[in-house]
Amino acid sequence: MGALESLDQFSKQSNLPFLVIGGHAVICHGYSRRTLDLDILIAKGDAEAWKQYLLGQGYTLFSEAANFMQMKSDQERAWPLDFMLVSKETFTAMLADCIPAIVQNVSVKIPSIRHLIALKLHVLKQGLQHRVSKDMDDVINLVQINKVDVFSSDFKALCERYGNSEIYEFLKRSQR
Repeated sequence: MGALESLDQFSKQSNLPFLVIGGHAVICHGYSRRTLDLDILIAKGDAEAWKQYLLGQGYTLFSEAANFMQMKSDQERAWPLDFMLVSKETFTAMLADCIPAIVQNVSVKIPSIRHLIALKLHVLKQGLQHRVSKDMDDVINLVQINKVDVFSSDFKALCERYGNSEIYEFLKRSQR
């Protein structure tokens, strides 16, 4: 059984929902690019249950912080798992607006295009050098492919809330 299939099975048995984010969600929203891990969004309060389950499945905890958890499998071909932990309120809002998708032949839920872009803007705002070019490329392509109006007041508000004015201005310039 693959990692995603195992996560889906545990999710259903434990009533602990998750969303597939990151590269796989970007691909589902139309921008085909390479990804080397599986990014998952969960409610922060569910993190311990997920961690214990995965430890029992042969995963080891690689890194852990307040809002992030990385796990690796002892199986050579298994995807590394990166968990983003958000408040119950944020998770509930994103889950309510999610869309169904098929990833690795498993029926999953991914964030709406608006929420996926918000996640990418949040990372861009942090200015992590190893992430900036990949995440900006994702946003630019997601905007173009999904015909998001970067000049709209809604998109500007999204950028101001989750990113910053510098990111917003860059995205506007990229669409001219």
